[in-house]
Amino acid sequence: MLELSRIASHLLWLWPFMADIGGQTPFFYIFRERELIYDLFEAATGMRMMHNYFRIGGVAADLPHGWLDKCLDFCDYFLTGVAEYQKLITRNPIFLQRVEGIGIVSAEEAINWGLSGPMLRASGVRWIFVKLIIMSVMTNLIGSPVAKGRDSLARYLVRIGEMTESVKIIQQALKDSRGLMKFRNSKFC
Repeated sequence: MLELSRIASHLLWLWPFMADIGGQTPFFYIFRERELIYDLFEAATGMRMMHNYFRIGGVAADLPHGWLDKCLDFCDYFLTGVAEYQKLITRNPIFLQRVEGIGIVSAEEAINWGLSGPMLRASGVRWIFVKLIIMSVMTNLIGSPVAKGRDSLARYLVRIGEMTESVKIIQQALKDSRGLMKFRNSKFC
């Protein structure tokens, strides 16, 4: 769920970013993928947003029958979507003209300004807080991209890379999942 949320968040970032630089076609692709994630949330929790799924020690409910397969299908589909983004956006000369060398943030500025996540990693700083959390649960899952470009293109590339990494994390986690996930002590759930 966390990685699906991260993908949805990055798609929500990509949506207005593309509109701001004049790219209207990607909007429809992005909307389509985001809706598929919301469908997965709704199937698991009954809500598309603000699903209040996590509890101390686990989750609110076990996943419904067939959800894991639907999620894995989404992962396969989404990887082809990222390939579409690469063709449609990343290699587009108009896109590159509008983002390369624009909005440069040095590593020193990023640290001094308290930036985190893709903003920090696009400035060349390798600090991955989520890795510290995930690695305490599962090993060898994450390899968050870091860029040295420090510009808008670098921030875009880091987010695209993170979405791909999120899919890998989901696939690995679902492959390794065993049994029920709900914490059985109702005092805490």
